[in-house]
Amino acid sequence: MSRVRRVGILGHPGRPAVRRATAHLASGLLRRGLDVELDERLAREMDRPGQSLEKLGRWCDILITLGGDGTALRGARALARKKGVLLPVNLGGLGFLTIAEEPQIGPAVRAALREEWNVGKRRLIEATVIRSGRTRHRGLAMNDVVLKAAGGYAAVHFRLHALGSDLGHLVADGLIAASASGSTAYSLSAGGPVVSPQMEALIVTPVCPHTLGSRSLVLGGRDALAIRVLGAFGPVALFFDGQESVPLEPADEVNVALARATVRVFENPAKPLARALRSKLGWQGSERRSFS
Repeated sequence: MSRVRRVGILGHPGRPAVRRATAHLASGLLRRGLDVELDERLAREMDRPGQSLEKLGRWCDILITLGGDGTALRGARALARKKGVLLPVNLGGLGFLTIAEEPQIGPAVRAALREEWNVGKRRLIEATVIRSGRTRHRGLAMNDVVLKAAGGYAAVHFRLHALGSDLGHLVADGLIAASASGSTAYSLSAGGPVVSPQMEALIVTPVCPHTLGSRSLVLGGRDALAIRVLGAFGPVALFFDGQESVPLEPADEVNVALARATVRVFENPAKPLARALRSKLGWQGSERRSFS
């Protein structure tokens, strides 16, 4: 990447720790002679000027997110198709998508500014809602798109098509289509596989299916999934990263595939996937336990 001049900061506005970290980080970056802008919601809480996240995504060379996975996902979508690189720091809960913890903010930012860390590209998911032959909505997600009942727990009837074939009728509480990056999120909780973020894959996982034979399906980077909503006991919605929702109607079709759009993300060599699985998700095991 070219020399960094513009740094944006996106943080969870309701957390005092985020506001303190933002103030300290911004002052240090300004002393380095860099231009610094805050997301408008965070800036409002700190009584500072700020930009909308949409403008911040277009403006910055690096976008630092301070919070948990939700904040990182907001930042990722703001950087879709943009030149900026995402630097997600965990000041929240699990923080699986983040590449540094709060005590490492300083070293992480220095490594990014000195171009000591590699920059990876993560493909996003694109979902399109078709109603009566017309496109009603198109959106992007970094982790996953989810079809499920909008008001609680209710069975939804779907018809699925992929790999050039009709995959049949599915009755489940929902359906998750996740990227490789999102394979460790909702999809994993629903029984889906862990997939290396280096792979271009679309992981399709039913949520609480009403048959023992329903399992996850891993599609390739060029494959697409067509989902028709047949009906449900209540309203159904399509959720993008759990943050944006679109109401669906019976007979709507949702087409899902990996997008051409990518997000550029710094990669911390000290935090590979295997280590994150152990430290964040409790992936455990030892020789002693295996042979005792």
